[in-house]
Amino acid sequence: MAPSEFDSFCRFVFQFLDNCGTRYLVIGGLAVIVVGEPRTTADADALIFVSLAEAESLIQQANEAGFDLREDIERKRLAETGTVRFRRGVFQVDLITASLPFEETAYHRASFHQLFGIRLPFPSPEDLILFKILAGRDKDILDAIGVARRHTDRIDVAYLERTLLPLCELAEEMSYWNRLHDVLARARGDVGPTTG
Repeated sequence: MAPSEFDSFCRFVFQFLDNCGTRYLVIGGLAVIVVGEPRTTADADALIFVSLAEAESLIQQANEAGFDLREDIERKRLAETGTVRFRRGVFQVDLITASLPFEETAYHRASFHQLFGIRLPFPSPEDLILFKILAGRDKDILDAIGVARRHTDRIDVAYLERTLLPLCELAEEMSYWNRLHDVLARARGDVGPTTG
């Protein structure tokens, strides 16, 4: 599979979102490539800022635009998980509907970078670290460490803590806080146990 096929798919995805007037923030592996440390990815992920009605309309528009999908399945996925998945050939994009207050802040803190020949919004290093810590899978934690390591001298730790604490309180779960400090320590090269 030629890289240009994936590039074309991503251009198609993000131009589709732009044409639909959808606000979005590129997250996932593409964001890690731009904001963090280089790695490979074969899919695209974006956080979308839409109402439920707008998300349902986006499903219909995606079908009409030539994505491979079944509208009934994507409506069910949207209702159950707040996400939709659009495929085109061998590639897919996962669109996650924004649901946390900090995500709106992340959108306004975004910076634009050229990728695939188009200008795309990417989260700040701090916000990408937060997205990865909240996702919490092993690969997300490694990505967060890479982002923190690349920006170690410029990371706004006070912003990270100020943003994460209300999320911990909302979830009644301090493991996010522990993950953040573990990620920052590992990015600095401090050796210590990994906490969940």
